[in-house]
Amino acid sequence: MSEPIYAPALPARWSALTAYGLLTPDVRTRVAPLWTVPPRVGGERTPGRPPLHPLDPDPAALARHTYETFGLIARVQRDHPAWVDTCHVEREPGFPGSGAAGPPLRPVTGVERDPRQQVACAEAARSGDTGLGVRLRPTGPPDERSAEALCRLLERIAFARCPVDLLVDLGEVDEEQDAHHTALHTLDLLGPLHPWRTVVLLAGAFPRTHPEAYGAPLAETYRTDRHLPDLLRHAGHGPRPVYGDYGAHDAASADRVSDTGDDPFRGALRYTTALTFLVGEVPAETDHHLTVRALAREIVAAPDFRGAEYSEGDRWLQVCADGTGLPGTGHPDSWILAGHVQHLTHVARELRRHS
Repeated sequence: MSEPIYAPALPARWSALTAYGLLTPDVRTRVAPLWTVPPRVGGERTPGRPPLHPLDPDPAALARHTYETFGLIARVQRDHPAWVDTCHVEREPGFPGSGAAGPPLRPVTGVERDPRQQVACAEAARSGDTGLGVRLRPTGPPDERSAEALCRLLERIAFARCPVDLLVDLGEVDEEQDAHHTALHTLDLLGPLHPWRTVVLLAGAFPRTHPEAYGAPLAETYRTDRHLPDLLRHAGHGPRPVYGDYGAHDAASADRVSDTGDDPFRGALRYTTALTFLVGEVPAETDHHLTVRALAREIVAAPDFRGAEYSEGDRWLQVCADGTGLPGTGHPDSWILAGHVQHLTHVARELRRHS
């Protein structure tokens, strides 16, 4: 099995799952997603901070939601490994247990999780021979208390004698250097505490709200996250971590019930260039078909468009722009799907080229 070179954090929903399934085999085998099971009901959750009380009023429906999501992930992953994080559903009545996903899926825990969840993940990793992931969400440079909490977790799960991956999740990052310093300190302090199988550095720069337009109708925003792994490598701090981002979506996507119903802006076409994201918002009150086709034409006319043969996402945009082969212009989930496919393809190929 090829070692992953790219570990995107994605919500386990139709758009992202289908996008991963549409990757060409050479790309898919080098991409190991971190899937997060989204909440079934309620408002946006805060990562790393469990709800004060159960939010799902229907335990049976939650169990079905979780089992179905595990099944969809396993189906699209086939025999390729991936991590599965149940942080948004595991504390609520009806959650079927951390080991329900099964191999080759790797359960995820963290220092802020209930000790019972930590032990359950270790038991699932041992029985499935998959190993597990420890997801850390530093909001600033860690201190000795962070190291002590991680050591307690590692001691608690040591009975499993299984490989452990360190998933350092910086969340949303901007052009400030705080994320760089946080990543350096985190890997410096916590990296030596265990012989990690894989170290992943996750960061996201896709805008949470529609960015200011620089060349209407498309807006453009800088991909700040893409520089973090190189900054760490040149600083000489340990092995180069596996790069991870959030695909063609903002870092909070997996914390919401849906990609579109709760989004700060509901629908947009998106395209990943070498340095930026191109974003074309589709206002709800506009003529849907005309607006989408016009935005697709803008994207395929951009100098950075790679052509319809590059990925299924590029092909969809070209066909949409041409007005041929599609009965309509899709809906917000299908625009996110196209954005994810071309983004995942581009990042994986660029990382492979530079590795």
